[in-house]
Amino acid sequence: MSRNQLPPQGHNWAKVKARMQVAQKDDCPWHSERMFIGGSYFGGEDVLQVANEAYQMYINCNGLYAAKIFPSLVRYETDIVGALLEMINAPIGASGSITTGGTESLIMAVKTAYAWAHDRRPGASAPEIVVPHAAHPAFDKAAHLMGIKVVRLTESLDFRADVKALEHTINNNTIMLAASAPSYPFGVTDAIPEIAALAEKHDLWLHVDACHGGFIFPFARKLGYAIPDYDFAIPGVTSISVDVHKLGYANKGVSALLLCDAYLETYQRYTFEDWPSGTYSTQNLMGSRSGGGLASAWAVLNYLGEEGYLERVGKILETRERFLDGIRGIEGLESWGDPEAYLIAFGSSAFDIFAVDEGMTERGWLSSRLIDPPAIHLFLDISHAAIVDDYLEDLAEVVKTVKSGEIRSKEKGASYSR
Repeated sequence: MSRNQLPPQGHNWAKVKARMQVAQKDDCPWHSERMFIGGSYFGGEDVLQVANEAYQMYINCNGLYAAKIFPSLVRYETDIVGALLEMINAPIGASGSITTGGTESLIMAVKTAYAWAHDRRPGASAPEIVVPHAAHPAFDKAAHLMGIKVVRLTESLDFRADVKALEHTINNNTIMLAASAPSYPFGVTDAIPEIAALAEKHDLWLHVDACHGGFIFPFARKLGYAIPDYDFAIPGVTSISVDVHKLGYANKGVSALLLCDAYLETYQRYTFEDWPSGTYSTQNLMGSRSGGGLASAWAVLNYLGEEGYLERVGKILETRERFLDGIRGIEGLESWGDPEAYLIAFGSSAFDIFAVDEGMTERGWLSSRLIDPPAIHLFLDISHAAIVDDYLEDLAEVVKTVKSGEIRSKEKGASYSR
């Protein structure tokens, strides 16, 4: 393994910057309209400027000490959480906090449920959580860190959670159920009212992962789109996660864990006092963290307002329908599920969809894959409205070459992250 050492002496910034610019040439353009991967979430050049400038204002402020020396960051968090609670129909007395991303939000949801169950379900001697087949792997990561058993369902009926199978897995050790609104792989929302009824019946914590839908569904409803019930309006939903750095357009990383009742914060918080410096107490996993992401989130929410989000969500959903119509119009292609946000998965029962993916990659289109079932996976933002026709034209041509046997896939795997 190669090892890099610090240079004997430092260099001026111009030289360091030049080396970084050379290295950066190997990177993908992070908001190219030819890229369909969630490495970035483009809301417009104006939104990007607002987010970046706000981030820079607070980049060196440590959020760990916000209550002591950065009261503006406390205000920003309070405002953001309040807006999110309003968006997802939270009851009076609900609460929430900002995390550094969806993974941290899900880890903290599991941690909070675990601590809650210690008091509420003392008979759960070997705690288990039950998650649908398409639920995010961060549930498993959290359980791994805490020594909790995960029961992950083995399939998705109609690309949603199999509610009957989920109920059959519940036992005396079960402490938590999970649901997605929507799931990352298929872009469809689980039957959350049915799952919430199970949670109430068995006295279980229910977490709804709305990291992908949190900034789409509230505005889509106001635009007249039919959106499944998923939020705190459903009795039995205990917590919800929403990513602000996705289609909320904040700089990374900003997510939120939202609780149906503020008293649950006592199970979320970690406090330690047995050391020389007194009380150490944090609501979430991270300690030191830049205030930049929080500042950018507050700035963008106030810059766009409801009107700005309605405009962008409307454009994304119109673009999604154009993609779906075009994909379904190509013989042999079909969408997996009926997506409700901005995630599209499509495949074929007639030919190798991975060969199609490789053919599209050769033409400069970058997307992800699913393996169960095999699919091309698209993540849409407003930049894609301009290239729908170009993409579909290339897709139709590549499908023809795959059918003729001119293109065969070289790689059968898929990777969400490295």
